Amino acid sequence: MTHDSNLVGQLDAAEDTYKRSRLRTMQRVALGLLLAAAVLFAIARSQHGQHPAWAYLEAFAEAAMIGAIADWFAVVALFRHPLGIPLWHTAIIPNNKASIGANLGSFVENHFVTEEGVAERIRQADLAGRAGAWLCDPLNAAQVSQALAGVLVQVLDKVDDEKMRTRIADLASAELGKLDLSGMAGGFLDTMIGKGAPQALLDPLLEKLITWLGDDANHETVGEFMLRCFAIENAMVKSMVIGYAPKVIGSLREQAIDVRMNREHPLRGRIDSWLADSALRLKADPEWKESVARYQADALRSAELQATLGAIWDTLRQRVKADLQGADPVIAATMRHIVQECGRVLGADPAVRSWLNSAIETGSAALVQRYRGDVGKFIEQQLAKWSKEEMSTRIELAIGRDLQFIRINGTLVGGLVGLLIHAVAGAV
Repeated sequence: MTHDSNLVGQLDAAEDTYKRSRLRTMQRVALGLLLAAAVLFAIARSQHGQHPAWAYLEAFAEAAMIGAIADWFAVVALFRHPLGIPLWHTAIIPNNKASIGANLGSFVENHFVTEEGVAERIRQADLAGRAGAWLCDPLNAAQVSQALAGVLVQVLDKVDDEKMRTRIADLASAELGKLDLSGMAGGFLDTMIGKGAPQALLDPLLEKLITWLGDDANHETVGEFMLRCFAIENAMVKSMVIGYAPKVIGSLREQAIDVRMNREHPLRGRIDSWLADSALRLKADPEWKESVARYQADALRSAELQATLGAIWDTLRQRVKADLQGADPVIAATMRHIVQECGRVLGADPAVRSWLNSAIETGSAALVQRYRGDVGKFIEQQLAKWSKEEMSTRIELAIGRDLQFIRINGTLVGGLVGLLIHAVAGAV
């Protein structure tokens, strides 16, 4: 910012120097004509009576000097007191600095910054069309996407992480709480039954069970399981159960083999029937639905799940930043594609372009209406910061060179008028 300000200051100083040089050149030209008229007047005056032509030259030179001095006075009186003498109605610009600022601000406000003027300019400019053409350029789209990516990184760095975790956890909990898990589970079971999935899952389970029961090393485990199921403590009964376990295991294994090999086994039908009944109750039984909803609500309120949901923000932020700061960010490429697509739509769709132009026009009109009064105040305040001398100098540098033509024209026109008056007077 400081470097830019210094550069602007240097450019302003160079421009002022250039304008001042041109102003002085024109001042010298105007002064030179005045001095030439004085010299001509002196020569003609000295030759008075030698030839009638000298009288005409004397009249021309005399009127030229009067015109030059009068216009010099008029021009100088705009910016300062001529010869430093505080004559009435001189130094007009510095003495009226406040009113000039107020009038200039009012003039700009009422004649330039108007709703109609700004709206008409926007309509002529077709900003939406220009924006579309500009965004379609791959280089421009890349610059916009890079800028957006940079802004996104800064936003992520400034966001309150704790608030975001809480907010995301709350939003996720609210949305998950709206899910009909009971109905979804019932529908899932219906789909599984329709696709024969329960039977397909049952077959590998039976195969694992048959293999496990066929391993003698597991028989003791089965015996202990039977003892725990029936809560048997008597030593003699325990011995009988352990002795009877191989027969039970063998019977179970044969039953499992029968179910596995027989696709029409009644147990398979009972499994499908049980699952179908469960699906129906999950979808329609109020008690089942209420029970599932209660478990759902308890799970969503648990600290573990809330922490997991809140951690979504940390994961999302880390992945977005890692992508944006990577060598080939996917998000930036997506942004670039979106920017170019926006440009293409603006260029190809007249309705969209018209809508955007209309929105810009309406928005600008509202801004003008709201802040138009501030424009005049801003101009007035800026001019108020200048001293009388600074304001006079700036205006003189801006228009002073052109005002010197008034002096030049006054010299020449004054001389011609004097010449004409002398000719007419001599003819009468």
